[in-house]
Amino acid sequence: MPVTGIQGDFFPLDPVRGKKRSSPVQEAPAGVDKVQVSGEAKSLFEAEQSKRLGEIRTHLEDGYYMSPKVTEKIVDGLMSDLLKKG
Repeated sequence: MPVTGIQGDFFPLDPVRGKKRSSPVQEAPAGVDKVQVSGEAKSLFEAEQSKRLGEIRTHLEDGYYMSPKVTEKIVDGLMSDLLKKG
């Protein structure tokens, strides 16, 4: 179900003062979506990525990925992907 806008006389509240704005919100042209990600969200994402990279590095150093169980699982996944494409 496509979202085409908000119907009616909608004047959003000013988040700081709690007062109505003097003009309605400008709608984006049809077919255009816009997303803004806060600085805090970006920082959290980068922290999570750094944590995950650290875990991967630790697994590499410990030889985890060279164990027969993990190697077998990786090969099975690759074979599955190759058979789907072929």
